[in-house]
Amino acid sequence: MRNRALHDALRDFALEAAALLVRANDEGAELGFALDERSRGGATLYRYRPLTSEFIGARWAKLRALPAFGPAARALGTGARAYLRRRGEPGADAEPAMRAMLERLYEDSTSFAFPEERFERVYEGVEWALYAGTVRATVVAPVLGLRFDGARLELGGDLALVDVALLAPPPAPAWLETDEGGNASPPTTAFLALERDLSADAGLPLAEARLRFRTTLTALRLLDPGGVTLAPLGYARVGDGAWQPLRLDPSGPARGPQRVLDSEEAARLAELLAALEEGAEGSLGWALDRFQMGLERRNEAEALSDYLLALRALLDTGRTADGATVGLRLAALCADEEDRPAVQRQVERAFELEPLVIDGSVRAVQRRSHGETAGRKDGLGPLVGELEDHLRTLLVEALCAAVEPDLAVMADGLLLRGDDPVEIRAGRLSEEEEEVRTLGTDPRPKQEVERGEEASPRANGSDPAPEARVYELDLDEESASYSAPV
Repeated sequence: MRNRALHDALRDFALEAAALLVRANDEGAELGFALDERSRGGATLYRYRPLTSEFIGARWAKLRALPAFGPAARALGTGARAYLRRRGEPGADAEPAMRAMLERLYEDSTSFAFPEERFERVYEGVEWALYAGTVRATVVAPVLGLRFDGARLELGGDLALVDVALLAPPPAPAWLETDEGGNASPPTTAFLALERDLSADAGLPLAEARLRFRTTLTALRLLDPGGVTLAPLGYARVGDGAWQPLRLDPSGPARGPQRVLDSEEAARLAELLAALEEGAEGSLGWALDRFQMGLERRNEAEALSDYLLALRALLDTGRTADGATVGLRLAALCADEEDRPAVQRQVERAFELEPLVIDGSVRAVQRRSHGETAGRKDGLGPLVGELEDHLRTLLVEALCAAVEPDLAVMADGLLLRGDDPVEIRAGRLSEEEEEVRTLGTDPRPKQEVERGEEASPRANGSDPAPEARVYELDLDEESASYSAPV
């Protein structure tokens, strides 16, 4: 079988068609017969031939309305012309080709129960017509640190994640089975495979394979944390020929243990891959690159700046907000309201520790982060891990959104609708005096509040308002700031 997607689409249509035809037969529709006369050796032979083509034709309007018809027609596509030509019939559209296939499936049959073995023979004829004069090209890349359920996961566009057992003979050099110290490691079982039928004089799609393998690796890393990476060498072959080595684009090692991809995650992986192949531009694309760089650093401390830069790109569109504002927005998007202060403090702490990482003060970093990282050699590990998880969430949601969202605006909207008092200071870029408005649940009247000034007691004379910290907020033609309770 050379085209699994086409096979499955045509089989789904044939199954639905069989159910409809059997139901019609059970409801009283009779299958007609014709008496055929043949002369052989001076004798005349007679046989009754079932008129299955006429039975199918009388119900074709209902058959073409089946749910599986559209996907099957799209999968067959331009191959319809070749199949009809092989059958000696005119036409180039998928509809007459699919009707001809269905008639061939039930030719000379007196029952419309789905004939599994006969369908496979009919499908072989479809593939023979479609791929006559072509060769099968296969380009594969070993995926290290990954196992998955099943033998094959279709990812779309001739790309699949396949088990090594399907690549016979498998391209499995000895160096793939040992680590840097020469110790035996688990055998590589997962391969990315790009399979395509080409004319005999066409070149192999090597550049496309490299790009799509790297994009799939990005999708795997966005799906879930883990030490997934590509081997430095891939392989290519034509037909059943020998595997030839292929240099892959370097992906760098990834931190984390081996991960297992289950069948429920396969659809999510294909969705992420499709979104990535459409292209991520602007600040989203830049943040995605920083995320990849952070994953491939030797340790978490080196990844800290990459993740903070990515968060700034996503949450600080005006490039003027401080770390506290970035933390406030991240908390609004990634945490429930009661958990937001903890997330905000994590981000602020990360920004405070970054200069110590930059100047190499590793011991100082460990001392200052000792409280939340006891028992770890690298005191930044858990903190950077939390940043990585939050960043992964933001990137996935932004990539899979129908319209690229403005995450900063989304976060600001959530904060304004929250239960905690939020103060926005807005001043237009003109000679007018600054206007301060208090929104949310804070009952204080409109008043002037200067940066750094203590909050005044509430208007009702009860408990004083909590001490406030001011966070910069960007508005199109206004400079503004948040003042949120600490």
